Amino acid sequence: MGKRIMALDLGDKWIGVAISDELGLLASAKPPIKRHSHSSDVERILDLTTTWDVEQIVVGLPLNMNASVGPQAEKTLKFVEDLKSEAPCNVTMWDERLTTQLAERLLIEQNVRRAKRKKVVDGLAAALILQGYLDHKQHTNSREDILMDDDKNLIGHGPEEEDEIITLTDEEGHEHEFVVVDVIEVEEQDYAILLPIDTSEDEEAEAVILRLEKDDDGDDILVDIEAEEEWEKVAQAYEELLDDDE
Repeated sequence: MGKRIMALDLGDKWIGVAISDELGLLASAKPPIKRHSHSSDVERILDLTTTWDVEQIVVGLPLNMNASVGPQAEKTLKFVEDLKSEAPCNVTMWDERLTTQLAERLLIEQNVRRAKRKKVVDGLAAALILQGYLDHKQHTNSREDILMDDDKNLIGHGPEEEDEIITLTDEEGHEHEFVVVDVIEVEEQDYAILLPIDTSEDEEAEAVILRLEKDDDGDDILVDIEAEEEWEKVAQAYEELLDDDE
């Protein structure tokens, strides 16, 4: 029988777990690990590597939207460093940006009650991390667009070009950085889809939609959408675009 790959989604209270099949094609969510202490968490993970005959561990790395390393990613890197020293197999990191939000969204679409979502979102997030990693292994032979950590371990795809970062100022004068994830056209009007760069683990990365217009000099400017009907129309178009991509 072939060996399996295990994925971990490290949270502050729970560790999501997913296991591949023996062919390394499909990921399945398993019961999450409730966190107690650093040593006991590592011990539980090592027990699972034995139970499932794991040959590789993939840990989701929660980078910021601009690919920088924030506080949560720092904690993950420290945990992985310790895990590597004790694990009997290779430990790899994989870019998990927006994975938890996607898992939450999928559960909402399936009408899973909020109380139950909290119990399964970590496992689903781990399964999404693992499935992305498995699909990548199956469908690419190139390594030119892969990010590596200091030990040359795979952590995911790097963007083909640098993300566009913009700074917006709120009504109180506070500045916030956003990454432009897409520009879409709806009824011959262009709109920019933005996501905040700095969000805590407990916050959802809520998209901001702005209209693209031209100023008197012909330069692009971003304008708030005041009409709720217009905003809903663009949001629906973007959701449909995401569904088509999936």
